Amino acid sequence: MTMIHYLPVANRSSQHPSSSGWLHRLSDHVAARYAAWRREKMLRALEALPPETLKDIGWPTTDNSRINVARR
Repeated sequence: MTMIHYLPVANRSSQHPSSSGWLHRLSDHVAARYAAWRREKMLRALEALPPETLKDIGWPTTDNSRINVARR
């Protein structure tokens, strides 16, 4: 016999209580800024790698002496 339990999924709805709506917007903004900072940190780390290592991990090659990462 197989027993399946469904756990409630906590999802964030687009409708926040009006008294704490600013807090949700602030936390979303902070989360987005943190994600952007982590992405930039990762790209800087990749740019610091030597070209041979980038080639080994499958990074696209460039003709420039300095490797520039295309940012979104």
